[in-house]
Amino acid sequence: MNKFKLLSILMLIAVMLSACGGGAAATEAPAEGGNNTLVFIPGSASNPSQAFGFKMFQKHAAEYNFDVSMLDGKADVAEQTKAINNAVAQGADVIIVNPNDALAIVPAMKAAQEAGVVVGIFMAAAAPGDSTFFVAVDDKQAGGVVVQGILDLFPDGATGVEIGGQAGHPAAIDRHDGFTTALADHPEIKVLDYQNPQQWDAAMAQAIAEDMVTKYGDEIQFVFCHWDNGATGVINALKAAGMEDVLVFGVDGNAVAFEQVQSWKNYNSIGQNVETIAMKSMEIANLFLAKDASAKFDNIVPFDLITKDTFGNFTPPEW
Repeated sequence: MNKFKLLSILMLIAVMLSACGGGAAATEAPAEGGNNTLVFIPGSASNPSQAFGFKMFQKHAAEYNFDVSMLDGKADVAEQTKAINNAVAQGADVIIVNPNDALAIVPAMKAAQEAGVVVGIFMAAAAPGDSTFFVAVDDKQAGGVVVQGILDLFPDGATGVEIGGQAGHPAAIDRHDGFTTALADHPEIKVLDYQNPQQWDAAMAQAIAEDMVTKYGDEIQFVFCHWDNGATGVINALKAAGMEDVLVFGVDGNAVAFEQVQSWKNYNSIGQNVETIAMKSMEIANLFLAKDASAKFDNIVPFDLITKDTFGNFTPPEW
């Protein structure tokens, strides 16, 4: 066989391999336009705000080029740690976590970052290094708003109680710390008692409120409850005791809050917009994935103050 004929045959074989998808050229670069993967790990999927948060991640995922899934933290530190480890093992590009206990899951979050995963904290603040970034309201500001709201109704001061959020949760810690800091300048406001439930559970909040009503009775002029669904339990306890003039503050701004603002004589909600926080989380995650210099660790979304005078200015949320 002459050299010319041999060369022709070899060229023909190369063309056939290329047409059939063989050879190195077909696998040198990944297909363009693919999505990054994002795993949302709530403290508990049964928590209404977290369930709605996942719905908002799903709603806007395509806008930010993400494929979104969820692993449930099941209101348990060990389960949430396992979920973070599983997300890393599954090859997630981004993990977004709402912590059950901000300190207890730090080792898992740091390990995820060391594995090259972008780790965001959702609806709660975090310490530098514990995660890649966080997106949240400033929960400490909520406490200051409550103090001002108490003074608006009771300019000479008042006595009341505080019912916190889930013990150990960063949002609960910050709401309490902000409230305490703001109270330092107002000795005319006296907090008679402060207790945390073990979970964000309205029945637990109601049980705490019932005990406080039994103990303090008409001394309670205000109740600061760390979340609006928990305040439903507080209202039940106050109704049963005939204490329907008590000022109640909740935090979240959910559908329950909008109803309670209208139905309870003195109810104010300090609202965090879950949809805005979910969208901002995906925006910031993309900046970190792109190693964009503008990516920030701390990302604060402002509160909405929802009262009888302002609730008509907002679209009621679904959760």
